[in-house]
Amino acid sequence: RCIRTVRMTSQLRWQYETSHTGDHIITIRLWPYRSLSLQSFKIVMTALSLAIFSLGLGFYLLGAWPVIGFLGAEIGLVWFAFRFNYRAGQLIEEITISPVSVTITRTDWRGRHTKQILDSAWIKADLMPKKARRRKLFLRHHSELLEIGAFLPPAEKPSLASALNNALAQAQLNPPRHHPS
Repeated sequence: RCIRTVRMTSQLRWQYETSHTGDHIITIRLWPYRSLSLQSFKIVMTALSLAIFSLGLGFYLLGAWPVIGFLGAEIGLVWFAFRFNYRAGQLIEEITISPVSVTITRTDWRGRHTKQILDSAWIKADLMPKKARRRKLFLRHHSELLEIGAFLPPAEKPSLASALNNALAQAQLNPPRHHPS
């Protein structure tokens, strides 16, 4: 298995793998970017908790002790927002391209899989609209459009579209091998 990792800007966003066992198969994995690591999250929450605790202690010493409950609710809301964001970041899209078919597998944060299989001879990656701020990347199959990588930044989508079109062209050049029985 040959793995070529594609780096965009300073962070890793998608990965391109080629398998040379039997038929020519190319796999491209997409996942959302998260700028705050789990360790950094713990540091931010600890610093925020210490700041809120100091502020709550100050209000308590001034006799405004009911404010402490609101400060505690504030920490809870920030924690909940971060946890919700991390769950959304567990989405993975995997595009497997072979000479015969293209399989798009989406895995959500709950681990549920959805799979679509398309004939690879009629697929092309298109970027639309070209001048809009929010570009969308589609796999075009005849007249159907299937959006992929909706969570990716707009700057990464042109290079991903190019990689997909190159992989599709490469898969069409390598017909499936028939194994004797």
